[in-house]
Amino acid sequence: MKRLDFLIMLAILFGMAGCQNEPVKKQYFKEASEIELVKKAAIAFQNNDPETYRSCFADTARFWHNQNWVTDPGLTMDEQLQILKMVVSNKEYYRYEDPIVEMIMPDDKTHWVHYWAILKTKYIGDDVEITVPIHFAFSIVDNKIVHEYGLHDSLPFYLAEQRIKEASVK
Repeated sequence: MKRLDFLIMLAILFGMAGCQNEPVKKQYFKEASEIELVKKAAIAFQNNDPETYRSCFADTARFWHNQNWVTDPGLTMDEQLQILKMVVSNKEYYRYEDPIVEMIMPDDKTHWVHYWAILKTKYIGDDVEITVPIHFAFSIVDNKIVHEYGLHDSLPFYLAEQRIKEASVK
């Protein structure tokens, strides 16, 4: 019986020693060139700099904001640049505050950068400042963004547009 206990203990020790020899894969990053790329894109968007913004993306990039990326084909870069033009044309300001940016690298070696921030903006002709949390997830290949997924509450934007529309009728 003592011999069986000894063999069990020996097997446990060898098992533990074997597990410790595996290198730990780093999958979470607070600093990386991909993170800097996303920061550059965010700054270019809020500063209405379409050339710099475009340079951060692959030619085939696709954009999904509050859309189903499984069934919706997403926007092209040209369509996204039209949104950029519209976003800044009717706002007094548009800025991201207190961003949190991180990169994860799952086992499949893809690079995903997540960007959380507080979006503050104000429509021209409206007295209400919009403050909403936003989240973007960026898929990056060869230091170019290939997919952008964005989620935010759209209701405050809709309400602001309705206030402006009602004020123009009066």
